[in-house]
Amino acid sequence: MAFLAPLALLLGLLAVPIIVLYMLRLRRREVLVSSTLLWRKLLRDREANAPWQRLRRNLLLILQLLILAALVLALARPYLPTPSVVSGSVVVLLDASASMQATDVEPSRFEQAREIVDEWIGNLGGDDRMTLILAGRLPRVLASASNDREALREALAAAQPEAGSADWPAALALASGAAQGFSDARIVVVSDGGLTGELPPLPVEAVYVPVGASGENLALLALAARRIAPASGGEQEATTQLLAGVANLGAETQRALLSLELDGTLYDSRRIEVAPGERRNLTWELPAGVETVAARLSEQSADYLPADDQAWAVFEGGTSNRVLLVGEGNRFLEQGLAVLPGVELFLASPGAPLEADYDLYVFDSTPLPESLPAAPLLVVNPPADAPNPLLEVTGVFSNTAVTGVAESPLLQFVDWSGVSVRVARQVSAPWARPVISAEGGPLLLAGEQEGRRAVVLTFALGDSDLPLRIAFPVLLANIASWLNPGRAFDAPTGLSPGDPVAITPGPDAAAVLVEKPDGSTWLQPVEGGPVVFGETEQTGLYHVLLRTRGGDRDAGRFAVNLFQPGESRLLPASSLRLGQSTVEQPADGENVGQRELWPWLAALAVLILFVEWWVHFRGPRLPAIDLRRKT
Repeated sequence: MAFLAPLALLLGLLAVPIIVLYMLRLRRREVLVSSTLLWRKLLRDREANAPWQRLRRNLLLILQLLILAALVLALARPYLPTPSVVSGSVVVLLDASASMQATDVEPSRFEQAREIVDEWIGNLGGDDRMTLILAGRLPRVLASASNDREALREALAAAQPEAGSADWPAALALASGAAQGFSDARIVVVSDGGLTGELPPLPVEAVYVPVGASGENLALLALAARRIAPASGGEQEATTQLLAGVANLGAETQRALLSLELDGTLYDSRRIEVAPGERRNLTWELPAGVETVAARLSEQSADYLPADDQAWAVFEGGTSNRVLLVGEGNRFLEQGLAVLPGVELFLASPGAPLEADYDLYVFDSTPLPESLPAAPLLVVNPPADAPNPLLEVTGVFSNTAVTGVAESPLLQFVDWSGVSVRVARQVSAPWARPVISAEGGPLLLAGEQEGRRAVVLTFALGDSDLPLRIAFPVLLANIASWLNPGRAFDAPTGLSPGDPVAITPGPDAAAVLVEKPDGSTWLQPVEGGPVVFGETEQTGLYHVLLRTRGGDRDAGRFAVNLFQPGESRLLPASSLRLGQSTVEQPADGENVGQRELWPWLAALAVLILFVEWWVHFRGPRLPAIDLRRKT
């Protein structure tokens, strides 16, 4: 045993005044009496209280000296040398990747790693310093070069594992920077060994402390769909085929139940058996109209990572908008709509039955149907000799000189100056407001009617030079985007935890809402341009809503999955490869730490103080206990 503050032992000299006080007694007042026969006891007391008497055995004195000894030893901070990897200036890298949620050790690998680091914090010596770094998707410093055990424990308790992989190159670079400037620095990596990426060498000594015991795991590593086109000349429609990939990353044969849910309803369940190291691909043909798919593994014979036992997929028409152009044929409109990104164009003749599964309807110089489709509309050159449920055509005009241009998202980056229009229709539509006005009437109107957006171009494209100007494709893109922005985001199937998603809310959206898999909601006001949503740490389905004046509009869903074989491969590594060197576990007794004893000594002093109080007021006798039965 050694002492961190040996000079505090000098406080033991306080025992001298305590002993002196016991040797000194106050003199009593002298009184003359007729006889001392009855005062012998008084004489004995007087003799005992004479100053500088010979020190005799006294229980209170012994207890007070023991209290002093315990306090002095506690202030001297004695310690016992113990095996430990933390001494001097140590930087601890705590793995927070998804594999650390494995339950092959109780209660999980991350909790076991937390307990190991907590024990190290308790073994810190007086001159030791610890830096805590959480190695996650975005590594961060939890505590920097601190000896405050309470602060270190609070920072450690706040750390939580993540659902994705860790950025180890960034974490190691952060640890190297934290170790700079310390001659006795050491970096300790607490992990199960699943380090990925090009790992740089470390400038100081490194130690690897592994956690985990088993590598048994059955994982869902793929869930995707593809369209199967019918055979050439066949009359069958295209079908959707779903593919699920299940891999056994352990050393034992795995048996499990694979369940498939379509839009929250159980669709199929299959018993599967997967050999060690094998990957099985299972397929289904999905019925039409499916939006979300969830696959789950259950009843596994051996599996220690629940995070990769579920997967999700979303099918909502992809990122393309189905646009139906109704008219006799307009090369300008056909080419202008066909080249728009994310648009799939279909053509129909006037009077043909209209299907109800298009995202946008364009009527070019043709009468509108009596029953309008419940979708956005673009009306070009509405005819005057046909009933129109949307607007009224009262005539034509040729005085098309522009008199006003309103601020509108339809005209963003559109230069209308110089556009010539020979003749246009006089259109009356109370629900719409003019965007471009001429002397004879509006040339472009836009608005909402019965919850449906509509744009009216009151002239035929052939009666103007607009299709020959650069303003035409820009105007057409703005109109298509304002009428039906389609999916507000493009989230790929392989979206991983932590990947950001760019959401384009559209011109009428005031805010973007995202409902997370745990039921919480993320809200971001729209300030112009796309909104970036980066809180995708959870796996599952995310629901995007656009908040407009008319309420919240559904913008679709996207899925986040743990399709990362590196995280699903659970077998702990025995060593790490950093740069050109191999980092291994420390040998037993190789490093020495310090276990301080002062808390126990302080508690002993308090206990003796209580005993001393009892002896002083109650005497050395134990309290009597009446064991007789009361009557």
